[in-house]
Amino acid sequence: MNKNKVIVIFEVKPKKEGMNDYLAHAANLKTELSKMEGFISTERFSSLNEEGKLLSLSVWENEETAANWRNQIAHRESQKAGRNFLFEKYHITVASVVREYTGNDRAEAPRDSNEYLNII
Repeated sequence: MNKNKVIVIFEVKPKKEGMNDYLAHAANLKTELSKMEGFISTERFSSLNEEGKLLSLSVWENEETAANWRNQIAHRESQKAGRNFLFEKYHITVASVVREYTGNDRAEAPRDSNEYLNII
């Protein structure tokens, strides 16, 4: 596992009149995002608890590569449009990976979890 891996969680509630513009900005940035060095993956989710709220989850090799995306000019322009016109509210969390595992690769799974599941 890459212990330097960074997860960026972007929670946003676009204004009703800003939703389509926000999604257009995101679609326009997708090609550039996929070309960024250090980019691993991204997903977008719609909240089941708060109507209109979206969550974008992006994974980066390290904090430097995430910062390179943050400072990419087209992304900066979209940030400004979102903040000034499109968003009702937003919240950004940047987190480092502590551990990661799957159902099959459990090397980093907590010991008590593996014991409970009878995985040795």
